[in-house]
Amino acid sequence: MIKRKHTKQNRFKRMILKLLKVHAFDKETFNILNPDHDNKGKNYYSFNGKTYILSNGFLDLKRKINSLDIFFRYCPSVDLWNSSGNWKRIIPGINKEILIKVCLISIKESLLNFLNNYNLKVTLHLIHDNSSKKFNDDLLVLLKNNKFDIKIKETKINGNRGTFLECCDEAKNANDLIFFVEDDYLFEKNCLEEILFSYSRISTILDQDIFICPSDYPFFYDSAYKTSLFIGKDHRWRFVEETLLTFLFSKNLLKNYDKNIRSVGENINEPFEKPIDLIYKKIPCLAPVKSTCHHLSRTVPAISENWIELWNLNFKKLK
Repeated sequence: MIKRKHTKQNRFKRMILKLLKVHAFDKETFNILNPDHDNKGKNYYSFNGKTYILSNGFLDLKRKINSLDIFFRYCPSVDLWNSSGNWKRIIPGINKEILIKVCLISIKESLLNFLNNYNLKVTLHLIHDNSSKKFNDDLLVLLKNNKFDIKIKETKINGNRGTFLECCDEAKNANDLIFFVEDDYLFEKNCLEEILFSYSRISTILDQDIFICPSDYPFFYDSAYKTSLFIGKDHRWRFVEETLLTFLFSKNLLKNYDKNIRSVGENINEPFEKPIDLIYKKIPCLAPVKSTCHHLSRTVPAISENWIELWNLNFKKLK
């Protein structure tokens, strides 16, 4: 074990701080930071304000988040990739419509979990391909709430590439953060809270806008990335150099890398996401070490995580 040098604490200063009921102060500026007295030794987070990680100290969040636009693209009439009929292997007997509904319920629950505690302008855009009016109406009833806005639009071009390009077109009207979401992702309740706090915190540390991948994909563990670990809210985050097509980024990054992003839908690439992966050579992309949402493909979606309990919880709400 490496021998570490410890700074001797000033007992008199500690006594004064205790008398003044000061919990912590910034090591560099000596600005006083008082988390809630009922915090009971936990880390302190103020959305668009400050964080205080007990082991690391105070951080003023310079990267403020002004709004969030989520673009959920779905196609109930097309089977899962490399599958046919009812969903096989992961959850037998579940068709695509049920899958979409359960995943949207999980998004709604995650959004409300955040918005019940913090103020932020959020819009959920439903981008559909070959979906019936009845199914769309069912989704609107399912998502009805008074905390975030819902918009629905049919893609101009059918198919996976078409819905992706529709998201790109609609995202140009966003004001700040943009979240592209495919229709087979199951969200943890704390997902939106975790990725928004972590985006603000890590962007502040790196002094630039970043990409956020919300899933800890199994294929990340087959690659020798040059990476670092960052503290988010409740998760650790690391650099990755590839994602699928569910990721969060900023309006500024859309402007700067619009050609790369759109080329996913405009060209045939191998792999499908290659143009976006190339951006990660220049702009950091971070993924959690333990998923905040799970990609429910035909293979196990996460590393040693009991996602099936999360599925059952949201599936019951559909009933």
